[in-house]
Amino acid sequence: MQAYKYKNYTAIDFLKDKDFQRWQLFKSENDTLFWNDIVEKYSILRLPIEEAINLYKNSIQFNNFSMSTSEVSECINSLQNQIRRKKIRRTKKRIVLSISTIAACVAIIMCIPLIFNKNNKNGQDISIFAQATTDNNDLYSSDTKLIVSANNTVILKNIESTIQYEEEGIKADNNIILKKETSLYNQLITPYGKRSVITFSDGTKTWVNAGSKITYPTEFDKEKREIYVDGEVYIEVSEDKKRPFMIKTNQMNIEVLGTKFNVSAYEADKANSVVLLSGSVSISSNTSDNSIILKPDQMYSDIEGSHTVENVDAGVYILWTQGLYQFESESLAKIVTRIERYYGIQIECDTSIAELKCSGKLDLKDDMDKLLEELSGALPITYRKINDRFYIIKTKS
Repeated sequence: MQAYKYKNYTAIDFLKDKDFQRWQLFKSENDTLFWNDIVEKYSILRLPIEEAINLYKNSIQFNNFSMSTSEVSECINSLQNQIRRKKIRRTKKRIVLSISTIAACVAIIMCIPLIFNKNNKNGQDISIFAQATTDNNDLYSSDTKLIVSANNTVILKNIESTIQYEEEGIKADNNIILKKETSLYNQLITPYGKRSVITFSDGTKTWVNAGSKITYPTEFDKEKREIYVDGEVYIEVSEDKKRPFMIKTNQMNIEVLGTKFNVSAYEADKANSVVLLSGSVSISSNTSDNSIILKPDQMYSDIEGSHTVENVDAGVYILWTQGLYQFESESLAKIVTRIERYYGIQIECDTSIAELKCSGKLDLKDDMDKLLEELSGALPITYRKINDRFYIIKTKS
């Protein structure tokens, strides 16, 4: 086992790791020493390891899944070695029975998808659930997906979909879903090229940008309101002093009571940000114990663990909800990434112009060719259309 491979592991990654599973199943002294050594070397892994252990014990059940013959043999050999080391004196028949029984348990546990116990509400962490139940390939789909249960995924074909949670059911474009048909958590996957608007059960309204995944309960509980965001959202929180509104991301946690703010937290990006329009928010980072309170027209940025707060014109950062994109001294590479996500296309940008600084405003309601023509008129660049989904941008000769 090599310790370095675990450096960037999440709780879900540990749960899928055979060495971690063997440690939890057998609790051997050597395995315990190994995992304690990992925590000493990489203190940042302490929390995901603890979460994985807790989830392993309390919050998951397993599908029946068989390992390959070689994997079963490997497990049986491991068990035989443990038996010999411990000098367990049993008859051959009892040893074979013991090995067969335990190997069958291992065969069920190894290399399997996780299923969260719906009835164990208090044991489920929304972050772990969100990371375990999404596939990044969904972001390249042609349709928005509203996953309301393991057996029910609603396909939404509109470019801009509207989802509203009401007392008896859910309205999703032209679809109506009864709440009794939903699971504890729902998930909205808005692919590149699409946008969505959700009105949660408490009245909170959320605009979801392209390439974003939002996980949330069908009904918020009595003590808190909590959602998980991978992507970009603009939120107008319905005030409720008894129930703070929590937004979790891969890098930070945000707590509010009633306010308007924008969160950009794509897990694929190095930079995450929160921009506050009104009210106040408290932000805590996964790499710091201190929380930061934002004031209106301030932006919090987290770039690979380094945090800054600066004064901004907050209104600029939510123009995407109106189909506009304004930028100032921003690199062409970042502008291209925003365009790719909004339109659901791929753009190859020449590295020689990727860091070119740009300022201006784009109307994202224009078609792609018109937008790139405007960009080419303002910058020393030219573009070539390969097909409807792929463009190349180069320096102007």
